[in-house]
Amino acid sequence: MATQRRSFLKSLAAAPLLPRALVSAQAAPSPTAGPSPAVSLPPPPPSPSPSPATAPGPVAEALGQVVEHRYGPQLEAGDLDEVKKNIEESLQAADKLKKALKLTNADEPVNLFQAVPPGPAKR
Repeated sequence: MATQRRSFLKSLAAAPLLPRALVSAQAAPSPTAGPSPAVSLPPPPPSPSPSPATAPGPVAEALGQVVEHRYGPQLEAGDLDEVKKNIEESLQAADKLKKALKLTNADEPVNLFQAVPPGPAKR
């Protein structure tokens, strides 16, 4: 049982890196049809590809309205659009992560409950 919890906690440490890895794996260059060189050179490091500029979805719009309501006076002109774009990117990354990792009941963390006996009554 402890091994499963440990592996789950280790996977949590790598979870923030997973969306970047998924994007890099999808954007891998295809091999060219030209002649192969005699000396094989290491492939260049993948450059981070910009995400497609799409309009924020309804969830990102709703969360953007919450941000506007709470922090509207502190935001500058283009800040709210940037916040909505970042929210949409985070939602897309969360969807990719949800599709990539299927958790079972054994993967969930254990919630430890301890009953505390009542102490002496205060007067």
